[in-house]
Amino acid sequence: MTKSESESGTAEARGGGNGPSPELVEQFRRFEVRVDDAVRLIGELKRERRGLAAQLEEEKRARAEAVKRIDALIDKIDGLL
Repeated sequence: MTKSESESGTAEARGGGNGPSPELVEQFRRFEVRVDDAVRLIGELKRERRGLAAQLEEEKRARAEAVKRIDALIDKIDGLL
């Protein structure tokens, strides 16, 4: 058997030499779906993280404002005593 005959025999064993086997195509399709899902989830997580970071900043500002108001009230109370 020549080298080309053995190579064509290998190709035939893989699926008749007409491309990848149906099982391999299906595995690749499922892999693509999983990759697409992972990319979509990563995008969602990034958007959620940005939203949470903005919310945290707003809460920090609100806390700082509350501390200022409390300090002002304490100063007023101290002034009455």
